[in-house]
Amino acid sequence: MASITFAGRPALELREYKAYRIGSDITAKDLDFCIVDKSVAKFHATLTRAGPRLYLVNESRVGNVFVNGMGIGSVTLISIRNVINGVVRLRFGNVEAELRVSPNMTG
Repeated sequence: MASITFAGRPALELREYKAYRIGSDITAKDLDFCIVDKSVAKFHATLTRAGPRLYLVNESRVGNVFVNGMGIGSVTLISIRNVINGVVRLRFGNVEAELRVSPNMTG
């Protein structure tokens, strides 16, 4: 099981084989997470759960995406090495999120 939580929002369980789009465009109907913050691009990142694996893609040319404080370039496999006490800390621009991961995830 894997779920993501943004500050002040309820956790959302990530379904298998679904891509979740993250951005700031309040008019976009295809965003799964709309974050109204100047540091977040209109289409900032994609988080995909593919079976036991989680992939994070930085879709923004100007916005930053971080996994446990480390910036990522394009596609990143979130592995068991990223999980600290069941949590991976994510940041999209200046907005923080927690990715909660069960031990059988991140193959």
